[in-house]
Amino acid sequence: MSEESNQQVATEFSGKLAKPPWGYRQWMLAGNPAIFFDHLANRFGDFVHYRGAFNFYLINHPDLIKAVLQQTNKNFDKNTPIYRRFANAFGNGLVVSEDSQWRCQRKLMQPMFGHRAIEQFFPVMIESTNEMLARWQARPNQHSSFDIAPEMSRLTLEIVGRTLFRDNFGSVSDKILDWTHTIDNYSAKPPIPIIRDFWFPSGRNRRLKRTLREFHEFIQKMIDERLATRQKDDLLGILLRAQDPESGQAMSHQQVADEVLGMIVGGHETSSSALTWAWYELAQHPEVLTQVLEEIDQVIGTAPLQIEKIKELSFTRMVLDEVLRLHPPFWFENRNTRHETQLAGVNLPAGSIIVMSRYSLHRHREYWHDPDQFNPTRFQPKNEENPRSSYAYIPFGGGPRICIGTHFAMMEMLVIMALIGRHFTIELSCEDRHEMSAATTMTPKFGVRVIARPRAS
Repeated sequence: MSEESNQQVATEFSGKLAKPPWGYRQWMLAGNPAIFFDHLANRFGDFVHYRGAFNFYLINHPDLIKAVLQQTNKNFDKNTPIYRRFANAFGNGLVVSEDSQWRCQRKLMQPMFGHRAIEQFFPVMIESTNEMLARWQARPNQHSSFDIAPEMSRLTLEIVGRTLFRDNFGSVSDKILDWTHTIDNYSAKPPIPIIRDFWFPSGRNRRLKRTLREFHEFIQKMIDERLATRQKDDLLGILLRAQDPESGQAMSHQQVADEVLGMIVGGHETSSSALTWAWYELAQHPEVLTQVLEEIDQVIGTAPLQIEKIKELSFTRMVLDEVLRLHPPFWFENRNTRHETQLAGVNLPAGSIIVMSRYSLHRHREYWHDPDQFNPTRFQPKNEENPRSSYAYIPFGGGPRICIGTHFAMMEMLVIMALIGRHFTIELSCEDRHEMSAATTMTPKFGVRVIARPRAS
C-alpha cells in the first residue's frame, strides 16, 4: 500500500456510519433529490452509506463537511460522474478543473473578484435594475400579477452579460438566455451510464454540442473585437489582459471562453434564484418586508444609490443570509475520494462518491433553532446562533474551492433589493402555486406570482 493510499482526514465527528437497506426509497431521487437526502439524514443520521443504483456516502454534519471541503485538492476532488458531466459543458473552467490547472486559474482570477475590483461594476447593476423598474412602471395594469422568477433571471443575466461584454450584450441577450437554458437542462439530468457519455447521440447531447458551438463562435468574435480595439473596461477585456505574475503567461482563448461560460451560467443562476426566494419569503412575512422597506428608506431615501450605502443595509443583508440558508441555490455538492481515505474512522475506498446537501445542512436541528422558520435575526452579529464562520452554513461552499464570485453576488443582490424596495411593495398573488424544485439549482417549480404595487414617492 502506498504512503498516500490510506490517508486519515481529521474530524471531531464522533457519530457512526449508517447503512440503509439496499435501494432504500431510491425512487425518491427521480422526484425531488433534496427531499430524499433530507429524509436519509433525518432517518439515519449525519453519515450514511447509501447503496443502490447509485452508491454514495452522504455527510450532513459540519465537522464532516469541513473536513472534506478543506481537504479538496488533497484527499478529495471533483472527479465524480456529476462533475464529469458538467465538464462536457464548462470545459476546463474553474468549476471543474483540478490540481495545477485549477490553482493557476484561481490565482489568476482571484484579484478580479475582490471587494475593490467588483466596485467598478456597481454602475452596471444600477443601470440594469433601473431599466427593469422602468418597464414595471410602464405596465398598463399595475395591479395584475406576474411571475417574478423570469424577471430576476433576465435581470441577473443582463448584469453578468454587461459586466462581461458591456454594450455588446444587448444584441445577443435572448440567444445567451437560450444557451443557458440548454446548459441548465443538460446539467440537471442524472449521470446515467452510457447516456451520460458525450459521444452518445442523444437529443440532449446534440443540443448541447450545437449550443457550445454557437457560444464559442460568439465568444471568439467578442475576443477578436477586444484585441482589435484594445477595449479594457469590461470583464472580458480584463480576462484577456490577465497574466500569471510568475510566468507572465496569459490565458488561452479557449480557457477564457470556458471561464466566461461558467460566469454566465453560474453567476446569474445563483443570484436570480436567491432573489426569487427572497421576494417569496418577504411576501409571506410582511412584518419583515416592512423592516426591509424602512431600512431602505432610512439608508437611501430618494437620493441615487451610492456604493458606500450598500454596507449600511445590514437588516437586508440578514434577510439575504436567511434566504440562502433556507433556499441555497446550489443546494448540492459532491466529491470523489482520490485514494483510500479514512473519514471519521471509516475507510472510504478510492473512487467513493461523497455527497452533501446544503438544504439539509442548513436545517440541522442541532445547529439551528426552529430551522424551518424564516428568521433573519439569526444573523445578527451578536446572536449566538449566527454561524457565519462555521460549516453549518455554506451557501457559497467552503475550503479552497469556495465560490470566487461571492462578493459580486452579494453586492448585486443588495443593489437589486434596495432599488426594487424603494419603488415597489411585492405581494404574493392568490394565483401563486408553491412547490420547491431541486435540479442544478433550487427554484420554485411554478415560479412566484406576485403583484408589484408602486410605493408613494
